[in-house]
Parts: sequence; structure tokens; C-alpha cells
Amino acid sequence: MIPAGLVLEEARESDVEALVALERRCHTHPWTLRHFADALADRRTMRVFALRRPHDESDAGRGLVAFAVVQVVAGEMHLHNLAVDLPSRRQGLGRWLLRETLAWGEAAGVEEAFLEVRQSNWAALALYREAGFEAASVRRGYYERPREDALVLRRRRPLRNP
Repeated sequence: MIPAGLVLEEARESDVEALVALERRCHTHPWTLRHFADALADRRTMRVFALRRPHDESDAGRGLVAFAVVQVVAGEMHLHNLAVDLPSRRQGLGRWLLRETLAWGEAAGVEEAFLEVRQSNWAALALYREAGFEAASVRRGYYERPREDALVLRRRRPLRNP
């Protein structure tokens, strides 16, 4: 069930600036406008999901509360990016968005899901482990600002939470 008062939909080109702004508030090495524009343009393999509250068109933030960027190739889904706005954290929105993203991947025929996460990001690690992801490998020096290793996590089918 969708969280009360929120809507999950695919992001649109008109959301790019709001996505970048939310990304900058959430990450030390944020995606650029070009990253989001490219993800939105690649309708063959990429999806950008936007979780938003009701808003009017004058809202520069476009009601954006959270987003997820996924790519599906050859039966695998890669979760490239997931962010929840700071005031909306600790309400289960990231868990809910992850679950919906995995359900979408399973419906698309995905056999495995992958993602990278900072080794020090304990909140994200707890979320992903709770969702059934397990460590697959380490990417040394993957992140910058600060420089840090990434854990590559993998989840096999079924992708839906029990």
C-alpha cells in the first residue's frame, strides 16, 4: 500500500532539476543534471521512479520526497540510486520504495538485483540487508568525498520481500 498522501510514478524530464536538488541534499558525491537526463532518456533499460506529495506546477521541488533509479539489462536489475529527502527519513519510505522497485523488477523478469553502497552507510546497509541483499564483492576506492570502498550487494529471485 502506498504511503498516505503520496504518489509513485515515473519521473519526467520536467523533474530533472528537482531530482538534482534532492540528490544534492542527500549525497556527498551527487549525480549531475546530465546523469538524470540520460537516465530519463533511456526508456529501453532505465527507469526513474518519483515518490511525491501533491503539489502545484509552481513548486520547484515538484513535491519530490524520494526517488529511485534502476536499470534492467539481461535479466539483472541494478539499483543505481535511491534517495529520501532528509525531513522524510525514518518513516519507512525508503523501505517502501525499495520494495516497490524490486516488485517492478520481478514483474519485468529480473533474476537478480545489484547495488553499491558505501561501507560506512549503516542505515542503507540495514535497509538492504533487511530486503534480502547480501555482500557479493568490494569495489576499492569507489566513492569520493570522502574516498571510500563500496560494498556490492546482490539479491536473487524472488525479489519480492516475503
